[in-house]
Amino acid sequence: MALIELNGIEKVYRTKEIETTALENINLTVDKGEFVSVMGPSGCGKSTLLNIIGLLDKPTKGTVKLLDTDCSLLGDTALSHFRNANIGFVFQSFHLIPSLNVAANIELPLTYRSGIGAAERRRRVDEVLERLEMTHRKRHLPSQLSGGQCQRVAIARAIVGQPSIILADEPTGNLDSTMGAEVMDLLHDLNRKDGITIVMVTHNEAQAQQTDRIVRFFDGRIIS
Repeated sequence: MALIELNGIEKVYRTKEIETTALENINLTVDKGEFVSVMGPSGCGKSTLLNIIGLLDKPTKGTVKLLDTDCSLLGDTALSHFRNANIGFVFQSFHLIPSLNVAANIELPLTYRSGIGAAERRRRVDEVLERLEMTHRKRHLPSQLSGGQCQRVAIARAIVGQPSIILADEPTGNLDSTMGAEVMDLLHDLNRKDGITIVMVTHNEAQAQQTDRIVRFFDGRIIS
């Protein structure tokens, strides 16, 4: 089953004097349960692609279908609800809120969902904390954690809503090799045991080779 379908995607950024094509004629299908890496030089469109898959940005042309839903037909509110319910994000820079402790950072996506009460939110947070072996850091602030621990919290936040898709943008880019390997092990575990479909942008060839498929980008196009 195709979980992600991109058809004829183009993304053009325009100013008064300059027109820049970030993506050109992108056709890509990712099946349910796949772990796909996206590779290419800096500035070739990889993050733009991830933003479009994640419904954070809209293509200039083409269609995005996720879970058999044509997302171009959704209004902004419906798009936000769909994204929150189905997609988890993991970024290179963690994007944790400094003033919130670990539990509150993880709980945040659930606060935007209707029908999930406070007790259920806390139960889900405790569940992912235990799975990621971070329960002992529950009340710590991000500033009190190592880089690897911050990324574990970011992954916990991404999965607490039980998404079908995780989009990871250079998830080990700010980590040393040991911490990076731990994060990759965690992503593989989520993919294999939970069946979560993962699309990961990376510059790390060795990590990419561990995934099901590598999509290579150059100048806004898929070259292989």
